[in-house]
Amino acid sequence: MALLGVLVVRSALAAAPVPLPLTPGAVSHSLSGHFSRLIDTDRSLSFADILRADAEGRFQAGGAFFGAGQTRNIHWLRFDIRREAGAEADWFLELGEAYVDHFDLYAPRAEDGTAMGPEDYRVIRMGDFVPFSERPMQTRLHSAPLRLPEGRTLTLYLRVDSISAMSVSARLRTPAAFAARQTSELVVHGVFFGVIAILALGYAALGILLRDSALLAYVGYLVTIIVYFFSANGFSAVFLPDTPGWVFNILVGSVGLLGTAAAMLLWNRLLDLRQNFPRLRPVYLAVAVLSALLSTTANSDWFRYANPVNSLLSAVMTVVSVVLIVVMIRRTRGNASLRFYLATTLMSFIGMVLSQMKIRGALPSDLLIDPYQLFAAIGTLVMGAGLALRIRDLQMERVRADQSALFATKRAEEQRIFVAMLSHEFRTPLASIDGAAQMIALDVADRPLAEKRLERIRGTVRKLTDLVDVFLSSQALDHGALALQAERMTVGGLLALTLEDRLVAGADSRITLCLDRPEQALIGDPQFLSLALGNVVQNALRYSPAGSPVTVSAAVADGVLSIAVADQGRGMSAEEAARIGSIYFRATSSKGTKGSGVGLYLTRKILDAHGGDLRIDSQPGQGSVFTLRLPIGPVEALERAEAAQAAAQPLAAQ
Repeated sequence: MALLGVLVVRSALAAAPVPLPLTPGAVSHSLSGHFSRLIDTDRSLSFADILRADAEGRFQAGGAFFGAGQTRNIHWLRFDIRREAGAEADWFLELGEAYVDHFDLYAPRAEDGTAMGPEDYRVIRMGDFVPFSERPMQTRLHSAPLRLPEGRTLTLYLRVDSISAMSVSARLRTPAAFAARQTSELVVHGVFFGVIAILALGYAALGILLRDSALLAYVGYLVTIIVYFFSANGFSAVFLPDTPGWVFNILVGSVGLLGTAAAMLLWNRLLDLRQNFPRLRPVYLAVAVLSALLSTTANSDWFRYANPVNSLLSAVMTVVSVVLIVVMIRRTRGNASLRFYLATTLMSFIGMVLSQMKIRGALPSDLLIDPYQLFAAIGTLVMGAGLALRIRDLQMERVRADQSALFATKRAEEQRIFVAMLSHEFRTPLASIDGAAQMIALDVADRPLAEKRLERIRGTVRKLTDLVDVFLSSQALDHGALALQAERMTVGGLLALTLEDRLVAGADSRITLCLDRPEQALIGDPQFLSLALGNVVQNALRYSPAGSPVTVSAAVADGVLSIAVADQGRGMSAEEAARIGSIYFRATSSKGTKGSGVGLYLTRKILDAHGGDLRIDSQPGQGSVFTLRLPIGPVEALERAEAAQAAAQPLAAQ
């Protein structure tokens, strides 16, 4: 029974909130705990209905101010204020939040505060749907002057209606306290916006200078923060005094959702999702696109659904980002920037959760500090420090890259000089040896054994000369010095030039030719192309079992000439086949066989210069097929031009 009595007393006190007493010397009072509330779910109650409902006791004590989230219900709040003897007579009523669409304050017309019916009340209209120039006081928050009668209780009614989150706070201040508060808040907000603006401008310049998309994504995120808080705190209305209210809904609601999209793009770049977490990259991009699409609902009833969905997605993706950053920290312990990113993400998550708790009614809505803005400010500063470390690392990487490039250039130049000297020193004695062998051959024309030995000497000389040519050509290709002497030739002519004895001496019996169209014309450098094809043929002969055939076939399809060289060698894995043509690379199956890996590298370079490519089809133990592909389109264009010229000659003669 005693407990029941306590509950009855508490219910009675809740139903009749105590009027706010304004005592002498007091300069500021919160109306939290001094109001009662009635929710109009049908949005149909007039002020007369409200007075009738109040008389019937249908208002319920609200206690502290708590948000109601996104709702289209109209909230009616009743305040009872009593000015004690000796207290200030003039007060300013300040209402928040700045982004609420409509604050309609009903105050008694009579100076003594007496009022009986709706006609005895005047309406003071506020909210961001009221043009700034038409508001009772031109301040960033919604304020109205009140003159209170002494010793009497004044009853006020406040109608609140908004598409944005329903979050209300109310405070009374004396004029002096009101002015002091405005000054201090301007200083705080000025520092906040100044720091973020400096960060945005600085990193925008660095992002453009360094061509770093991560820095530019961070700038985009900072811009959404500036626009959102500038509007949510009422400054947009100050600078745009006659702007319609729906514009402010966009500046708050839409930009808030776009902030999520900007954050997703920022994490995509900072975490390099394409490289580190490719499967999650589409998820981040999808959330960014969805947030951008939801931002179009800021001026409609759909916003009450869109904003909670976006907030949930943002919270989930923030948690995912925390996990990914922790994984990357474990992978790369030397990256200090990641720890700053982690701190920023945690702060963003805390600020987001506290903000949603405030909007949804889990925390009082009249907190002295907006937790979202506080943690956003700290987070941007921490992120700025992390990005500064990123810039330092990028600069160090560029310095290392420049040093490596300088070293490579110097080494290449030294190699070029060395090869030039080597070619000069080798060519003279090789020419002398070959000339001497030819002179001796004239004296031993009737001695077959001696002729055979001299031919072997000359063959060895030719091989050494070809080896010098290979190194010289690859060096020229590396320096972009390949000057093609392009001319018209046929497929049969190219194969004949390739398979002459200077390339494959003694191997004619092992080579089988299969040509569909030996008369097919093509344009290219015959010497380079024969060298490229000869390297492939020589490799097929070298790595195939002794006496096994090597098939060289040529066919034309879809404007491409394909020359395939098939052997019956040991083959190679797909991974090794993909690396064939890299300089000095040799497959494991080539062990025990002479070679340097330069020939196929040179082949790829020659084909690239002709607009073609080299394809390899091979399996271990089943041989390999090397296919040289060359476009013949230029030849067809040349043939059409020649045909047109030939057709025009008789006409010109006439």
